[in-house]
Amino acid sequence: MENKNFDNIELRSEKVRHIIGIVPPRLVRTGTVVITFVVVALAIAFYTIHYPITIEAQGEMEGNDTLIVRVPYKYLYLFDEQRNVIVNYEGRDDNDPSSVYPIYSYDDRLLRMGENNYFLAKVCVGADSARLQSGQKAEVRIVVSDRTLWQQITNS
Repeated sequence: MENKNFDNIELRSEKVRHIIGIVPPRLVRTGTVVITFVVVALAIAFYTIHYPITIEAQGEMEGNDTLIVRVPYKYLYLFDEQRNVIVNYEGRDDNDPSSVYPIYSYDDRLLRMGENNYFLAKVCVGADSARLQSGQKAEVRIVVSDRTLWQQITNS
């Protein structure tokens, strides 16, 4: 076989090379600016937007100052550190701000209700106890994580 030198072969005519060689500068600059803006906007959003992970649960007041929260048992492994709860009490106006309390203890014993498994967590409502009654129901969100999107992705 012959050794052919492919580097010197001209595949296009001079007219075609002239058309291909002209780069529309305004289009290129505009495209570069738009792409740069989108990438910077996404980076800023990743660093600033918080992505909270919460657990939905039900609670009931016991006594004057303790809220008992029924937490699905599958989330027991998340209670190795202090957690906060966001509570909306039954009978409150939707415009009232939610209350935030720390969980002070939990019981890891299995509580079976119907076909679902739960464990109980206790929350001290403290100063709010004056306007709450024993047996009052509450919707509870337990904050597991409140990190930014970037922190969620990189696990930092």
